[in-house]
Amino acid sequence: MKKLVEYIVVTAVGLIVTFLFAGDVLKNINHRYFAQGGDGAKDYYATFYHIKHDKSYIHSNSMNYPFGESIFFAGSQPIVSNSIRFISQNIYDISPYTVAIHNLLILLSIALTILVVYLIFRHLNLPIWYSLLVAAGLTFLSPQIDRIGGHFALSYTIVLPLFVLLMLKFDRKPSLGKSILILLAGLWASITHGYFFTFYMVMFFAYWLWQKPWCKEFEWKKQWLHMVLQLAIPLVLVPTLILLLDSVEDRTTWPWGFLFYRAYPESVFLSPGRPYWSWLNNLVKIRNLQWEGIAYVGLVSTVVFIVIFYRTLKNAIKRQWNNACNITNQPLINYLFWLSFLLLLFSFGIPFIFNMEFLLEYLGPIRQFRGIGRFAWFFFYMMNIVAFYLIWEKLKAKKMIYRILLIIPLIILSYDAWFNSKSQKFHINNSLPELDYAFHTSRKPNINVDGFQAIMPIPFFSVGSENYWHESACFGSMVKMYALSQLTGLPLNATYTSRSSVWRCVENLNLIMEPLQQFPVLKYYDRSKDILLFVDPKCDQISDNERRIISISTPIDTLWGQEVRRLKIDDLTKLPELFRNEYLKKIAEIPDTLRNYYYFQEFENTPTPIAFMGTGSLRLNNRNYTNLYWGRIANNNSTEITLSFWVSNMKRDIVPRNRIEIVTGKEEGKWETWNGFGFMEKTIAFWDDWALVEYNLKLNNPSDFICISVAPLLAKSGDVYIDNFLIKGETDTAILKKNDVTIVNNRLFK
Repeated sequence: MKKLVEYIVVTAVGLIVTFLFAGDVLKNINHRYFAQGGDGAKDYYATFYHIKHDKSYIHSNSMNYPFGESIFFAGSQPIVSNSIRFISQNIYDISPYTVAIHNLLILLSIALTILVVYLIFRHLNLPIWYSLLVAAGLTFLSPQIDRIGGHFALSYTIVLPLFVLLMLKFDRKPSLGKSILILLAGLWASITHGYFFTFYMVMFFAYWLWQKPWCKEFEWKKQWLHMVLQLAIPLVLVPTLILLLDSVEDRTTWPWGFLFYRAYPESVFLSPGRPYWSWLNNLVKIRNLQWEGIAYVGLVSTVVFIVIFYRTLKNAIKRQWNNACNITNQPLINYLFWLSFLLLLFSFGIPFIFNMEFLLEYLGPIRQFRGIGRFAWFFFYMMNIVAFYLIWEKLKAKKMIYRILLIIPLIILSYDAWFNSKSQKFHINNSLPELDYAFHTSRKPNINVDGFQAIMPIPFFSVGSENYWHESACFGSMVKMYALSQLTGLPLNATYTSRSSVWRCVENLNLIMEPLQQFPVLKYYDRSKDILLFVDPKCDQISDNERRIISISTPIDTLWGQEVRRLKIDDLTKLPELFRNEYLKKIAEIPDTLRNYYYFQEFENTPTPIAFMGTGSLRLNNRNYTNLYWGRIANNNSTEITLSFWVSNMKRDIVPRNRIEIVTGKEEGKWETWNGFGFMEKTIAFWDDWALVEYNLKLNNPSDFICISVAPLLAKSGDVYIDNFLIKGETDTAILKKNDVTIVNNRLFK
C-alpha cells in the first residue's frame, strides 16, 4: 500500500509538471494541433482519414490514389488509429475526440516517463526525493521532446526508459510474467515505429549474449522460454506482419541521408545554444549540426563522461580491464552503458565515415534507418542514469555539508531541462482551422462527391519514394488539401508518405510532367468518375504542365480561398495529343534537319542491349566518371545554354539519385564554376522506363571550356544508359525529323 501511494504521488507530480509544460494547449485540447504543417499535419490527416473513411484496418487510402498505402508507411499510427476506430465502430463512438486522444497520449507518455525513470533510480536504491527530481529533469531534457512538433510516433519518451526498467526488473528476478510484459512492450513500441523495434532487438539480443548462452553454466531449461518470448517472437512476428500486410515490392532499399542525418560529438556533449557554452563559439568553430543528430546529454553528464573517459583510459593503459569496464557497482547498468556507447559511435557514422562506406552495402534492413543520429538517444538516457547514480554514490556517505553539493548538479539539470523544453508550449499550440472543421463537422461541401473518385491538388506534391522529391510549390496550401480530402472522403492522388513505391510514385508524378505519351496510371482510374481539382490560385510557382491541366478543367466552386474544379478523365487522356499539336505547330515551317543546336550525340556507333532510339546508347560507369562533353562549344554566342538527355531505368530504386556534375572555366582545368544535380531534380518527362533530364546552364562567357560528366553510379544502380545527349541555346529550337518521329528539343513525337 505504501508503494502504491508512492507511485500515485510520483505520477501526480509527473502530470502536474507535464501540465505546466503543455500550457494553454490543454484548454482546448480537442482543437489544438502539435504541428502547423510537414510530417505533423500529414500524420493528423492520415490518422483522421483512416478512422473515418478507410474500409481496411491495414491499408490507408488517404493518399497515393489509386494505389493507397500500407498503414505502416502512411503515418496513421496503427495502434492509436485502429484502437479508436474499433472502439468507435463496436462499443462507443469516441472518434470526435480523436485530436484530444492523440495529443493526450503523447503528453501522458511524458508524465509516465517521469514515473519510469523514477522507478529505475529507486531500483538502484537511490532516495525518493533525489530520484524524482532527476527523473523530471531527465525527461524534459530528452531529445524526444523535440519530436512532439512533428514526428509523433517518435515522441513517446517512455519507450527507451521502459525497456531499461523491464530489463532491470527481469534481471533481478526472472519470471514468465515479466517476459510476457517485455514482449508486449516490445510489440507495442515496434509497431509504433521501426526505430523502437531496432532499439528493442539490439538491447535484448545483447542482453542475452551477455548471459553467455554458449557456456555450460547457462541453464537452457530455465531460460529458453524467456528467450523465445523476448527475442524470437518479436524478431519473427514484427517483420512478418509488415511484409505480409504490404503488397509493395519496390520500396527503396537504400533511403537517402544515412550518413547525412548523423550525430556529432558536439551534438551530444555540447550545446552551442546554451548560454554557458557561448564562449566556445569564440574558441572553436562548431559544425552546423543536423537536428536529427542532436541528443544533448546536459552539462552534468558531459562532465561525468569526461571523468569516466579519463578513468577508463587510465585503467585500460594499465590493462586493468575490469576496472576499465566497471564504471559503477551495478553490472547490468555497466552493460547497458557500454551498449549505448557503441550505439553512440554508430550514430556518429563509425566506421563508415572512415572511407568505409562500402560496408553500407552489407547492412541490409539497417539501411532503412537513415536518421542514424537517433541512435544516440539510448546513450542520452544511460549517460544520465549513470551520471546521477555515480554522483549520489560518491556523496551519500559524506557529511551533510558535502551532500549539500548535490544541489549543484540538480540545478544544472533543471536549467538544461527548462532550456530544452521552454518554447515547446508555443510550438505545439497551433490552430489548423480547415482540417479541424473538416474532421469535426457533419456537413458536406456543395459538391456532388459521388461523381468524383479522387482529389488532385495543384500545386502537386509527391514525397516519400526517396527517389523523387517533388515538394508542393506553395507549401501552405497542403493542409487545405488534406482538409478537403477529409471533408469529402475522397483520397488524394498526391503523396507525402515514407518509403513509398518508386514505380507508383512515377505513375502519379507523370501526371504533372510534360505529357509526351498517354498517362499509364489512368488505366487504374474509374472512367465513369471525374477528378476533383483543388487549386491554389495564389500560388505563383505552378508549373506549365499543371497550368495545362487547369486549362482543360471546369470551375465548380471556391472553398477556403482555393478553386474547386472538375477534370474529366477523357480530357486528361487527350492532353498528350494537345501537347503534341502545340509543339509541332511551332515548328511546321522549319526544314527536316536538326538545326539551332550546338551538339547532339545519339551513340549509334556503340550498340547496346537497350536504347531510347536506334540501337546504341551510352552505358554509365559504376566506378569512374562517365564523360558526356569535354571542350568548348563551337559557334556559340550565348551564355545561356540547355543540355538534355534521356536516362534509362528511371522507375527503378536509386537510379534517379545519380548525379551530373558540370564545371566551366576560361581554360581547361582552371575551373571557375561548378554545378551538380541529381537526375530526379531535373526530370521533366517520362517515356516508358526512360526519363528526360533537362538543365539550363549559365556560362560566364560563350567561349568557356565545359566539362559535363556523370558521377560514378551509386551502389545497386545496376546498368544505366544515357541516350540522345543534346546541347543547344536556351531560347533555340532544335528539331530532327527521322522516319515516323519528330524530335523537338529532345522531346519525341510520333
